[in-house]
Amino acid sequence: MSNTILFICTGNYYRSRFAEIMFNYLAKEHQLGIKAHSKGLKLWDGNVGPLSKHTIAYMETIGIDINEQLRFPIPVEEIDFLINNRIIAMDEKEHRNLMSQLFPTYEQAIEYWSFADDYIEDPAEVLPKLEKKITALVMALKNA
Repeated sequence: MSNTILFICTGNYYRSRFAEIMFNYLAKEHQLGIKAHSKGLKLWDGNVGPLSKHTIAYMETIGIDINEQLRFPIPVEEIDFLINNRIIAMDEKEHRNLMSQLFPTYEQAIEYWSFADDYIEDPAEVLPKLEKKITALVMALKNA
């Protein structure tokens, strides 16, 4: 196993990408030695560009350069559950069901958070909370 965290959401376009970028920024700042990646459980082709406009705007607001982070969504594969130290799904309500359908063997093996998608809850509310959760995760890992 590598020293990695995998963030997953539905489309790997908004929440999991935000988590990946934010975690890697903070992990580098704190010399954590852990790398985050992100993937999606159910990609769709309705996205505009490689990354959510909400994630782009938030990162610009807090001064994180995302130019090297621009890539298109990547689907979760079974190997991901074997090679990552920790896997965190962004929203239990949404992702536990997808996990039970797509990867039932690993449904109970991952961690679930509660950050709703942008069509359910305003990103202006979600992203600051997600930033706070990721900051707490980085600090917990640093102090472990």
